[in-house]
Amino acid sequence: VDSTSSSMTSESPPPTSRYDRQLRLWGDVGQRKLARARIAAIGVTPSTMECMKCLVLGGCESFVIIDDGARVDARLAGELFEVSVDDVDGALSAAEVCVRALCALNPDARGRALRAARDTLFVARDDETPEAFAGVDVVVAGGLSDAESVALERACTDGLTPFVITRACGLFGETRTGALERWATENVTPEGSQTSDLRLMTPWEQLSSYAEMKTCDLERLDAAAFKHVPFVALLLRATMRSGTRDRRAVKEALTSMRRGMDEENFDEAMANVRYTWTDTGAVPKEVDDVTREAAEMKNAGKLTLESDKFWFLALALREFIDREGCLPLEGSIPDMTSTTEAYVELQRLYADKAASDALTVWQRALELAQEVGFLQPEDFITERDAKSFCKNSRYVRFMKWKSLDTELYGTTGAAVDALAVDAKNPTKAMSVAIFGVLRAADVFAFKHGHRPGVYNDMSSTMDVCDEIERLHADGEELVSLTTTWFTSRGVEAPECVADVAHEVARYGDGQLHAVGAILGGIASQEIIKIITQQYTPMTKRLIYDGVHSTTAYVG
Repeated sequence: VDSTSSSMTSESPPPTSRYDRQLRLWGDVGQRKLARARIAAIGVTPSTMECMKCLVLGGCESFVIIDDGARVDARLAGELFEVSVDDVDGALSAAEVCVRALCALNPDARGRALRAARDTLFVARDDETPEAFAGVDVVVAGGLSDAESVALERACTDGLTPFVITRACGLFGETRTGALERWATENVTPEGSQTSDLRLMTPWEQLSSYAEMKTCDLERLDAAAFKHVPFVALLLRATMRSGTRDRRAVKEALTSMRRGMDEENFDEAMANVRYTWTDTGAVPKEVDDVTREAAEMKNAGKLTLESDKFWFLALALREFIDREGCLPLEGSIPDMTSTTEAYVELQRLYADKAASDALTVWQRALELAQEVGFLQPEDFITERDAKSFCKNSRYVRFMKWKSLDTELYGTTGAAVDALAVDAKNPTKAMSVAIFGVLRAADVFAFKHGHRPGVYNDMSSTMDVCDEIERLHADGEELVSLTTTWFTSRGVEAPECVADVAHEVARYGDGQLHAVGAILGGIASQEIIKIITQQYTPMTKRLIYDGVHSTTAYVG
């Protein structure tokens, strides 16, 4: 194993200004996690290098590119990094050239090239993590066969290292993330969600007192003050007046309180009247399941010093739910028509309640951590962890990945059942066909020693008709192998298998840079989600169909 390193040491602007836009997405804590992360990229392919570009430009400062040490192809280097062919040092390996080009993108980046053969790359010595993955936080790989992908998964999961694999052939491609388990605890609210945690159906004492204070003399308020009573107080008042949470009764009570039609606070109350009969503190099934799993782990003695800190928070949350009957308050409120003083008072009311709930969960989590042997649990579970966990508790997710071995080689089970369902879905038939053909291409390669459409004896003098005939023969055999692959799993092969198989054979082992850029961009997003533990990473294989410009999860 040989390695070379490279870095850029010019003066750079402060991170807060350089990464201003992305800080709005994952915050300064997420940015620090990204900067500290160590990434390993296996294979110099368009998808892996495009992935590394996104990560290095995003702030990743430490990486290693692992390849077989082949000399750089000047044309490929020019496509990957838009450098002049004349500027490429032909004495360097492809990995070394890519390391230099990536470090040039970010003055804080430090990278190295590692030469290693794939047949030994995934082999550990004495049951330890393979040398190439030692100290690595995430691995991204491109162009691996299914057998190599399974070997990578075993090497990574033994060392608890998440990984992302990409694969492309012509206009088709796929990407898949993998890990033993992972928590997503921040920025997990579904896109487009407009639900505010107002707790108007189950108000706590201080909120009820606030509403009573703001609306007890509603009839005596002058016009200006009347138009600036927060809609939260109006809704609670209307609920008390109606004596019920019936939708029509609450709306009628609200309407009867109006003086005219130019009162924006009443318009806001009518637009948000659903909160009077919507329990925003209710526990979703996903959260209920994972918190009960935490309780079962404790009862089974599986909460240990090796457990993730979020299991302790989940157990503390379970006890909070059992005691209070609801989730901790999120603590934020939407904009509304109100005086500054009334709005700030209401905002502080929600913030104080949320802080109190989070403190309760945090203190219990510390006690639980101390019970299993943590001497300083507050260093293991910080107050910020608890606040973030409680704020996002409605959408906190715990994810598990099925193994690649089961997905790729299993002939029965849930993975095969899911594939059968997808194969019958007209919107996913093409993606299922691509998935099956890529698997069959590996079978073809194992059988013949080369991939479909790739010939070592092909020369410029070969007759075009002979070349077309060989490609057609490979395509037909690939169709047969794909059909057999589906049949062995009891899945009906999609009708478009033949079109996909011949397209794969036509491209041979070729990868289009445009397809690699799409796959690499997706892979980098998933890596950032995993590193920052923000947003929800995908747990299924994503298929890209460049013919129709579509993506779909399969399995």
